[in-house]
Amino acid sequence: MKHTNIFREYLKDHYYEPYTSEIKTDELKILRKELAGKLEKSSVKVWEEPVEDVELRSGDGFDFSSDTVRFGQEGDLSSEEQEKLSLALKSLMPWRKGPFNYYGREVDAEWRSHLKWDRVAPWLPDLKNKKICDIGCNNEYYMYRMLPQDPWFVLGIDPMTRYYYHHRLNKKFHRDDRLNFDLLGVDDLNLFPRFFDVVFFMGIIYHRRNPLQTLETLAGAMKPGGTLILESSGIPGDDPYCLFPEGRYMQASGYWFLPTASALVNMLNRSGFHKVEVFENFKLETHEQRQTDWAVFYSLEQFLDPNDPSKTTEGYPAPTRIYIRAVKK
Repeated sequence: MKHTNIFREYLKDHYYEPYTSEIKTDELKILRKELAGKLEKSSVKVWEEPVEDVELRSGDGFDFSSDTVRFGQEGDLSSEEQEKLSLALKSLMPWRKGPFNYYGREVDAEWRSHLKWDRVAPWLPDLKNKKICDIGCNNEYYMYRMLPQDPWFVLGIDPMTRYYYHHRLNKKFHRDDRLNFDLLGVDDLNLFPRFFDVVFFMGIIYHRRNPLQTLETLAGAMKPGGTLILESSGIPGDDPYCLFPEGRYMQASGYWFLPTASALVNMLNRSGFHKVEVFENFKLETHEQRQTDWAVFYSLEQFLDPNDPSKTTEGYPAPTRIYIRAVKK
């Protein structure tokens, strides 16, 4: 079978080679070849063509230490290069996480992700020389924010094909062997037994049908003493219980359960973790998640009851955001 260049490019990534004695290499190779097939579907052309049309650059400035992940400076690109970049950025809409700045072009994402990073950063261990996994990494915002601490290996995983093209676009401007992306999902972490020092698992667990099994999978991929940063939608309350929506929650069918903070703590304590600490628990506000020109679909404001913002449009309690640090036993 004749494969596309993107198929071959995906399989050319050899960032697992230094770790062949630590991970399930043969199984991972087979899986990645299967996943590469997703990049040959005609539907990916909407991202592939504009992203691949952007030329590689080197030597331009960047800044990953501030709220905005910044590549290059305004004026570095010709008008033709700016037009190609603009088409690529627009093709990747909606932008969920940010802000980003590409050569003077501000990308204001749905989530003001720097607020989340600012909450998490004081609770992180020293990331220097650590092996890190960002699960559901999306467009790699948090991965770039990690780089100033000089981690050894950062793997972002996300099974959504669009985010592979975010990765390819970012690599046009900043190529760093420490930072890597794969089309894996949470369940594939069993291929990395006792491998990661730090795992970020933010904004995902409430979308999982089997949260305890998911947490056990995370624990199995972490070194003893490793740090888990978990962030979740939840509901108010002191007792350890969960809301299981009858159908939709915030107009989406993918919310399987909404825990209180104490329920989430109990889940972690029974899934291979200890030293579980809740360091934030607050009602989510529309200044943090909202519609923008780069994310024009419905956002938090449209999901809340316009007459009572303490409830969703379905009448359930409006979401809180729960932040937890836990240590692998």
